[in-house]
Amino acid sequence: MRIAPVAFLLISLISGPCGAQTSDKLKFDIHAVDMSADACADFYQYACGGWLKRNPIPADRPYSAVFQQMREINQTRVGEILERAATEPATTDERKIGDYYASCMDEKTIEAKGLEPLQAELARISAINNPSELANEVARLHGFGSDALFSMSADQKLEDATQVIAYLDQSGLNLPEPGYYTSEDTELVKARAEYRAHLENEFRLLGESPEQAKAAAEDVMKIETALARTELTPVERRDRKAWYHLMGLAELEKLAPEFRWKEYFSAIGFAPMGQINVAIPKYMQAIGELMKATAIEAWKSYLRWELARVATPVLPNRFRDAEFDFYQRTLAGVREQASRAKQCTDLTNRDLGEAVGKDYAQRYLPASSKQKVLEMLGRIKQAFRNDIEQSTWMDASTKREALRKLELLRTMIGYPDRWRDYSRLEIRRGDALGNALRGKEFEFRRQMAKIGKPVDRGEFYELVQGVEGYHDNPLNVIVFTAGILQPPFFDGQMDDAVNFGLAGAVMGHELSHAFDDKGHQFDGEGNMRNWWTAEDAQHYNVRAACFVRQYSLYPAVDGVKVNGELTLGENIADNGGLQLAHMAFEAEPHSSALIDGYTPEQRFFLGWAQWRCMNITDQKARELARDDGHSPGRWRVNGVVSNMPAFAKAYGCRKGDTMVRAEPCRIW
Repeated sequence: MRIAPVAFLLISLISGPCGAQTSDKLKFDIHAVDMSADACADFYQYACGGWLKRNPIPADRPYSAVFQQMREINQTRVGEILERAATEPATTDERKIGDYYASCMDEKTIEAKGLEPLQAELARISAINNPSELANEVARLHGFGSDALFSMSADQKLEDATQVIAYLDQSGLNLPEPGYYTSEDTELVKARAEYRAHLENEFRLLGESPEQAKAAAEDVMKIETALARTELTPVERRDRKAWYHLMGLAELEKLAPEFRWKEYFSAIGFAPMGQINVAIPKYMQAIGELMKATAIEAWKSYLRWELARVATPVLPNRFRDAEFDFYQRTLAGVREQASRAKQCTDLTNRDLGEAVGKDYAQRYLPASSKQKVLEMLGRIKQAFRNDIEQSTWMDASTKREALRKLELLRTMIGYPDRWRDYSRLEIRRGDALGNALRGKEFEFRRQMAKIGKPVDRGEFYELVQGVEGYHDNPLNVIVFTAGILQPPFFDGQMDDAVNFGLAGAVMGHELSHAFDDKGHQFDGEGNMRNWWTAEDAQHYNVRAACFVRQYSLYPAVDGVKVNGELTLGENIADNGGLQLAHMAFEAEPHSSALIDGYTPEQRFFLGWAQWRCMNITDQKARELARDDGHSPGRWRVNGVVSNMPAFAKAYGCRKGDTMVRAEPCRIW
């Protein structure tokens, strides 16, 4: 007999009539469950139905989600920090973030200046006459945050994770993924036409005549399309070895001798003495072919567009409106542009993120929360240890390696031990464009300075104030930011059932990433190394293929299916994470008392489901189906619980119910 709780518990915003937001706090809400739904037929609808009705998509976003509501709260908190810093700075860093934010908010000055602050850079591009000057301008734009033609960064050496090397990769595109340029799918053909029209509009805004703008747009389309034809697709990039090719400067020059590599490297202040990861050799060859086939004037059009893109957030409204109209309204289905305060908060976070995060962490992450999270992680890690030891599909040697990797896996909670030094970043009040370009250049130089140095294993790669958790394979570390360790994700006042079902499952998710279809190729030190026996590797692949088959059957939007190969890593982590959190929760005694009519086990699964509740525009859903590694929220809930007998037991589901898979998929 199915268990029917008499009340319901799920996360929602504290709200007034009709769901209007009246507080910056999130909490569990008995009105979030849809009691007309059958938990054993569609647990996502059951757990999220009430929430979905009361949380429509905001006009300035492509989706509404619980984690997005957390981001909105954090954005408000950061906005308050920035407003205070703009008027009453107490430290040098506060003065910088305050001046940056105030300059961005000063739309009157931005409008009055018009394109004047950009004229020197436009003139530099117009003066290009030869390949050497072109290479120098690509280098300059890279310093400003553009990925014109290709991307240049620093990364760990895969077979020796103690080393940082130079890393050249594909880039150069301004549509979401290569298929937007090459596919004959009706929708993508339409998107290309709309992009071409957007380009023409952008060039007109830069002062070109309609005829010049049309020709310039065509130049950009030809260059980007040629690059797109040689780029790896999102699925292909899931194979880490596919974009890892070590070579020296001489070998790189042989791939694309037409591009002036020495001039480029000199311009960015990098001496290529050692090995470089030239991620995709055929892409670099395509650059060489383009250099031969493309006139300098066409390259100038492409570089003007790249400059406009990086400068747009701090250019006059007409540029920001055009950017929004195509990238948000057309591609993502967003109805209204975000407020200027939100845009400037995002920009300040982008360029002075740790200066802002230091203030945020001091205000919003108590030591008690950090300690509780570490305790939960310890329990989940022990559950993983037990799972590996009891595994029947790995032999003793593979288990030893897996246990060693788990033991070496590090955890960073809240914020880094050492905060970033922004003393060399110049911020001038009233110079919004200059601040933005100098901010990006500061970060580019910081990345270049890493090359040839020991790996910094204490660096955070996400904003401290962001709602983020992640695992990094070459570092073998899991990280949870101060911004995510807030209610409802983690609530020190909530019982363990909910905290383990929500925060615990995400902790298990990140732990599982260390052993997903990509992570299991790295050892405990972060080196890419095959530590599996041939037989155990085959066992792993068979189990992973089960997830590919399962998720490939699910619809994403309008007849588009979930790509089971693209989403494999996240699906493994979702399933492994909830399994591990459940094992950790059940490993220690807990009260069996009902809360709001729910057993602890039922609340555990509601905690998992609430984190995935999402309303999303069709346009954004289609885009994510093509290039995002995560499955849609419905399948992140239903796909996982249908593989867990513990869920069926908690809700009284029977064999044959939709939420009870006849052949469950499982690795961890």
